[in-house]
Amino acid sequence: MIVTDRFVFIHLHKTGGQSINDAIASCIPGSRMVGYHFPCADIPAEASDLPVVGIVRNPWDWYVSWYAFNNGPRMRSPLFKIVSNGGTAGFKATVTNLVNLGSTNDASEKQRNELISMLPDSLDGNRGVGLTKTSIRELAASNQGYYSWLFERMLGKEPGSRSQIGRFENLQEDFLDILERLGVEETEAIRDAMQSRERKNTSRHSHYSHYYDDELRELIGRQDAALIDRFGYDFESIKPPGKYYDFPGPAHPTQSIGSEKLLGREKNFLQLHNDFDVGPILEKTGEIPAEKWTESGREKLFAVHKDTQSIQLVHFEDFQYAKPAYQELYSEFEPVLQPVVDYISDYYRDNGFVVRIILAKLLGGGSIPKHTDAGYSLLNCHRVHIPLVSSNDVVFSVGGEEINMRVGEFWEINNSVTHGVENNGGADRIHLIVDWMPNRENIPVEEVLVAGHSGDADGAAANAEALNSMVTRGYQLNRSGDTVKAESLYRQVLHADENHVAANNLLGLLCLQAGRTDEAIELIEKALSISPDDAQAHSNLGIAYRNLNQLQKAAEHFHASIRLAPKKPGPFNNLGGVYMVLGHYQGAAMCFKQALAIQPGLPDVHFNLGNALLKLQEYDEAIRNLEHCLKLRPDFVECQKTLELAIKERQEHASTTPADGD
Repeated sequence: MIVTDRFVFIHLHKTGGQSINDAIASCIPGSRMVGYHFPCADIPAEASDLPVVGIVRNPWDWYVSWYAFNNGPRMRSPLFKIVSNGGTAGFKATVTNLVNLGSTNDASEKQRNELISMLPDSLDGNRGVGLTKTSIRELAASNQGYYSWLFERMLGKEPGSRSQIGRFENLQEDFLDILERLGVEETEAIRDAMQSRERKNTSRHSHYSHYYDDELRELIGRQDAALIDRFGYDFESIKPPGKYYDFPGPAHPTQSIGSEKLLGREKNFLQLHNDFDVGPILEKTGEIPAEKWTESGREKLFAVHKDTQSIQLVHFEDFQYAKPAYQELYSEFEPVLQPVVDYISDYYRDNGFVVRIILAKLLGGGSIPKHTDAGYSLLNCHRVHIPLVSSNDVVFSVGGEEINMRVGEFWEINNSVTHGVENNGGADRIHLIVDWMPNRENIPVEEVLVAGHSGDADGAAANAEALNSMVTRGYQLNRSGDTVKAESLYRQVLHADENHVAANNLLGLLCLQAGRTDEAIELIEKALSISPDDAQAHSNLGIAYRNLNQLQKAAEHFHASIRLAPKKPGPFNNLGGVYMVLGHYQGAAMCFKQALAIQPGLPDVHFNLGNALLKLQEYDEAIRNLEHCLKLRPDFVECQKTLELAIKERQEHASTTPADGD
């Protein structure tokens, strides 16, 4: 509740009120906070004659938002714990219990009594709950849906001249209109605050209509009829209902805000859904030509997948999955895959994104030998398996546990531990595999870290892992061109841990790319002072000194990087560049050749080698490398010019070289 000179604003739960609280507090002089989620009965006597301002929301939408917000370990109110049976009930069961709390049946009475035992006598210091023992006793006699009762408790039963109620669905415009009706000056500051508002305490879910079956929709329509009629709401007022699916019941046991890998360390399997209609996906799968199943070559690239075939729908390469590649076939599957993506998004509620979707076939009698996955993208995403075709003959093993996955179930597997599959039957098994990556760039570091664990080894480990995840996300953003967000993430990490080696190193690299060489050197040298054997930091520092034309120092750091990581092509290529500037063309050519021996097919290195060989007058080999570079990068204009020069010089050299016997 905020009191101003002209009105009282009452914040009804899950109606966007925090945004209005912030706008009033920052833009209306003399406003003061009285209490959080205080009802109209607690308006101070000196403000009792002032109009009451509040926001209302479509009840069906409100129940979905309330459930999604509370369904997690960090956000469970006493009310949610009671009506969700400690978090184990799904959406339908939980909301049914909540809507019926005002009923006189025995089950509701038992829940009310349990709730009363957990609530305080008054709201003093009761931030975010907004309920007392007395209020629940009043609910018992209301015979209303919970939201209708809560609305009347907070904002009053009768509209009257004292009430000004805006709509959540049109929040900005309605609030500004209310201010105008109340004669409150609409300043530029208020307007800007509402237009640029950040929504607070948001919960991620699809359109509310997706979560209702007919029974639950009708229950709310009946129990909350007075509120629905009063404000002219109906179930389909915004969007027709889609396919019904329930929120999961138990929240993930290791779930935290924006967590890196929710599964792992505590469980090998996690069931997200137990009865999804895979028929439409299976129908589309049946239309795929047989030859498509072997185009990815996955069975040839990885020995463990020798008995498999796959179809790529969405794919990526490690450290480039900020912009996953949607394959041509995806457009045909998108309508039938969207409910799957929506469900997974709703379950994890972390504002993430799909980085990979494949159809994976394990041939009859085949196996995927036990193995672990590698790479950040594989280990930090949620790996969800959805059987489309399977049987009791298919056994999935993870971390020593075995399970038969049924058609229509959603299973996250802990792919950071040893896992494998045996298909002991004659028929092929087909899974849809979805990798969901949490999106971390908008999460403040304070919300990522575990509080109160300064001397706790587990807490310290969790914090280290969280910071590492933020650094990796910064790396992704930098590679995708979003240097502003990347730098913000790096600096958040360094604010929490100034000695974080990777954050110092990668922020230094970002500064280097931005031309802030002095700052880059300071950051990278700090990284090396903490971890002297960091090969990448040596390489980055070498680049910085090369940019300052301090070639001797640059060479020293490139040599150090090569010594520490002899299988990486970059330091060899960079050292070769230093030798080119110094005129040591033979040494440069040797470096470039070594880089290509480690990783063939690098166009820039082929170009550099061609230049070095041209300086050594080894024209044929120079031309071969330059031509290979253009084959890999046809638009490389400088390479084309160098190739023309090499051909010209070879011709001139041939015309001036005496023939044998002359």
